[in-house]
Amino acid sequence: MTGRASTRLLALLGHPVDHSASPALHHAACEATGIDATYLAFDVAPSRLAAAVEGLRALGALGANVTVPHKQAVLDLVDAVTDEAHAVGAANTLCWDDGRLLADNTDATGLLEVLTDDLGLQAQTAVEVVGAGGAARAAAVALGRLGARVRVWARRRERAEEVQALALAHGAQALEARERPEVVVNATPLGLADEPLPEPFMALTPDQTALDLVYRPEPTPFLRAAARAGARTADGRGMLLAQAAHAFERWTGLAPPRPVLAAALARALDGPGG
Repeated sequence: MTGRASTRLLALLGHPVDHSASPALHHAACEATGIDATYLAFDVAPSRLAAAVEGLRALGALGANVTVPHKQAVLDLVDAVTDEAHAVGAANTLCWDDGRLLADNTDATGLLEVLTDDLGLQAQTAVEVVGAGGAARAAAVALGRLGARVRVWARRRERAEEVQALALAHGAQALEARERPEVVVNATPLGLADEPLPEPFMALTPDQTALDLVYRPEPTPFLRAAARAGARTADGRGMLLAQAAHAFERWTGLAPPRPVLAAALARALDGPGG
């Protein structure tokens, strides 16, 4: 499906991107839907983001994903920001509308699917979110729409308060400091290179759930510690798959088959037998 002059470009802009399974997902989506496009991951330093976005325009790219650390900075480099990206305050998807380059967000929608369909969370569930970047903001919006009780922790208190306010603005209630969360969500990149979370989050108990938005072939230290303690665990594969399916539909108007994406993701992370 690729290699012709008519083949369109889909891109991932991030720093780093060498771990990303998104090319495998979107190549599978293109093949399954008959879209003549190829998806490439580009490691773009923050100082080069504006040039990279202009490159997408110049090349006539079909669309793009944006990941850490560019999800907020890219909002200033497009023609318009969708209501969803504005609500989250970050973008993970760039798409076209009548010649205008739009910044959109499919993270919150994808995560809400995981929270409800995969984990069975309901309104009033007590959740602590670790982080204050683009992923944390998407988690705040998703948890707000769920009606969860939310507390946000970040190294900088003012950033945690900002994300907490975002969750409350979308329907969440505040989880008080003395209350113990039922679910802890790692919405930071910690764990990608085997880093642990701060110590309090490495000591969960069997009645808690650990959701790590990081994905990789092996469990992160956060998930390993939670599993040893008997807690329920889930990694970021579900969110990756769901947000990718929604992003692909933004670019092409076609919904890719989720089982095909799941199989491609398993092969990319776990090998041919995964």
